[in-house]
Amino acid sequence: MTLRIISGRFKGRLLKTPKSAKTRPTAAITRAAVFNICQNQIEGASFLDLFAGSGAMGFEALSRGASHVTFVEKNPQALRAIRENIATLKVESETTLIPFDLKLALSKFSKTYDLIYLDPPYDTPTAPIVEALLSKSLFAPNALLFIEEEAPGTPSQFLSLSLLSTRQFGSTLLHQYQWIG
Repeated sequence: MTLRIISGRFKGRLLKTPKSAKTRPTAAITRAAVFNICQNQIEGASFLDLFAGSGAMGFEALSRGASHVTFVEKNPQALRAIRENIATLKVESETTLIPFDLKLALSKFSKTYDLIYLDPPYDTPTAPIVEALLSKSLFAPNALLFIEEEAPGTPSQFLSLSLLSTRQFGSTLLHQYQWIG
């Protein structure tokens, strides 16, 4: 599969994708929607890309002005693709790659994030993941959290997060939350 960066300084650049049936790249329409929503927050933002796959969301964030992206991914083929994309785009100093599953990766976090994108395999419940993120205090003031999951679905409710919207793109649901700590 071929992925292109949609907008910004890397607009049109091709991204390597993992040759694995275990990853599902976020569709261009969903990527565009996320960055249209957060266009006023992306400049200088710290972006956390969980279950990163090819890293397309994080690279799109960098392209549009994010100051730093942290990728979390455990799949070996996806890790290879992310590393190649980092090298091709020459963004080593703007990225951190955590090559572990999320439970182990949580122990590696030491900062907060302005924007968090959560796109686990569709059969993975997202509420426990979000609760773990909340318990680690990873949300900067007014941080936005986007959760991608398979439709149909119902967004979860969280004590410290306000559900702002849910949108559907084909078989994908995109939930947008804001941290209200």
